[in-house]
Amino acid sequence: MIRLGMVDLCTSHPGSWLPIIREMEDVDVVAVHDSGGVRPAGYATEFAEEHGIENVCDTIEQVVDLVDAGIVHSANWDLHIEHALPFIEAGKPVLIDKPMVGNLRDLNTLLRLAAKHDTLIMGGSSARYAYDVQELLAQKEEMGDICACWCQGRGDFFNYGIHTVELFQGFFGAGVISVRHVGQKGPTDVFRARYADGTPVFYVLGSCASPWFISISAANGVFAREIASGTMYKALIEKYVEAIRAGEAPISLEDNLECIKVALAAKASRREGYEVYLQDLDNAESFDGYAFAEEYAKARQ
Repeated sequence: MIRLGMVDLCTSHPGSWLPIIREMEDVDVVAVHDSGGVRPAGYATEFAEEHGIENVCDTIEQVVDLVDAGIVHSANWDLHIEHALPFIEAGKPVLIDKPMVGNLRDLNTLLRLAAKHDTLIMGGSSARYAYDVQELLAQKEEMGDICACWCQGRGDFFNYGIHTVELFQGFFGAGVISVRHVGQKGPTDVFRARYADGTPVFYVLGSCASPWFISISAANGVFAREIASGTMYKALIEKYVEAIRAGEAPISLEDNLECIKVALAAKASRREGYEVYLQDLDNAESFDGYAFAEEYAKARQ
């Protein structure tokens, strides 16, 4: 059996993922730890009792000792590396919930750690592996030459916006060279991500009222999907369990993390008003995980 441990119970994800995990063969969550960034003291014990989890741990290191692999759910992405590190150093697979990191410094640190410890690290948005995206990928050959893509999603710029970026990267993969802010109305922003082969992906953050949606214009027609959000978690968890069993992630960590660079470039382009190339980003550009977690905690209370 694959024994999983969950670190930080900040969001709705731990409670939503657990039933999905337990539907799988020979997989279970056997240990939890919460650092208290969002939830009140004692919440981990309540969560464990509610879900029949045997071990409530005082430290992440205790979780690592009891499990085969981990999941880091912290709402504060600036803590993700610190909370994933005990798994990485122990050579145990770890899935880092979205957004994986919020700046280039952490992104590069994660790449160095993965190389140094030869550890399986994956994560980010479940939209990347959504069944609807997998269906589109299966049709890619029949599409013919792809002219352009339209992609949209709801929610805030980064914590939710990363779903939209990973949605189109789930289909196209890595290879974005630049991002340009092309329009704004209220909380809704439109961007163009440009791939190295010239393919433009127009994507909307903060869509006023819609599910996640992707439409691909190609030589042989228009291929579109609304993303069924109710099954996205399952798709990601299945990919993680497959990766644990195979000892290899479905995509490289570098490709997995490109979405963070895309989001940082989008932020810079919206502020500066010009096209921003991913290679020109510097460490000053970032999303503040501490500020987000503080606001998130207030909203939950």
